[in-house]
Amino acid sequence: MLENQTIITIDENSSNQRFDRFLRKYCKNYPTVKLTDIYSAIRKWEITINSRKSKEEYRLQVWDQISFPADLFGKKEQVQWISFKQKQMKKLTKEEILSRILYEDAEWVAFNKPAWVVAHESNKHRKDLSMNDYLACYTKEYESLTFKPAFGYRLDKDTSWVLIAAKTYEALQYFNQIIRDREINKEYLTIVVWKTPEHLIINKPLEKSYNAHFDRAQMNIAKFWWQESKTEIYTVKTFFHHDLGQLSLLRVKLYTGRMHQIRIHVASEWYPVVGDLIYWNSAVNRKCNKLLHIQRQLLHCYRYSFSDRNEKLIKVCAPMPEDFQLVLWAQMKQVSSLLEKE
Repeated sequence: MLENQTIITIDENSSNQRFDRFLRKYCKNYPTVKLTDIYSAIRKWEITINSRKSKEEYRLQVWDQISFPADLFGKKEQVQWISFKQKQMKKLTKEEILSRILYEDAEWVAFNKPAWVVAHESNKHRKDLSMNDYLACYTKEYESLTFKPAFGYRLDKDTSWVLIAAKTYEALQYFNQIIRDREINKEYLTIVVWKTPEHLIINKPLEKSYNAHFDRAQMNIAKFWWQESKTEIYTVKTFFHHDLGQLSLLRVKLYTGRMHQIRIHVASEWYPVVGDLIYWNSAVNRKCNKLLHIQRQLLHCYRYSFSDRNEKLIKVCAPMPEDFQLVLWAQMKQVSSLLEKE
């Protein structure tokens, strides 16, 4: 009888999930299986755990054995062709992936995401390699039947960033929890127009709207429906650029994580981010594009820190991007010294 049975042994990356949720993930490879089929099979005792009937809400444990008839779900979906994206991923070398890694241990891996590389695949970037593709290529050994290492958050394509992924299911659950509880410290660097105060806290609620010109969502200072939003800025250095005029390099700390929060908050105080076309379109941006060939807002998450499950402090810093260095070239030595003191 066992010859006609499929037996799945639960490992650490598949444990602590609800029984029904595990089966829903597992059955993604079976295109004809409906949700009702899964729950019906559980109730009819066609799928068992350790040869016993179990309820849908049962939490799977390591070494549990799920068994069911081999033909219960029919045939798996067969992939007949290799997509353009898959061909690109096959060309990724280990050296190229390693060059983007800033930190790694048994549960975490941190990448340096450059500007213009998307974090996750989207409808507009189906053929482009994403940071998720880099992660998938690098962490195949950590995949299980229903789990793949994953990033805990998303970010703008044209923002450079420290991007952290969880390599185990328990780590991902923990990461999502501390993000919800705001127990992560994110610090940014940005270059804005004009001289800024030495220290400023911006506490202005935000609301989302649709920008038809850019065909995308954007944020506004709220008038009616709103989300609490708090940003703290410190001026690292104010300087004069021979093409762009008076600029300030800021260190920014977020207390909430709203979409475009830094960009809209500093723009509302009349210190717009250099290169930001949605919240500021000025002569500075045109010069930045024409003379320096910079085509994005100068916003960079350079430091990311949190305590892991063992209360060890993980602190990851990303090097300053080339476009920042291009604007700061005459100030780099002093700026580097100031940031090291932080």
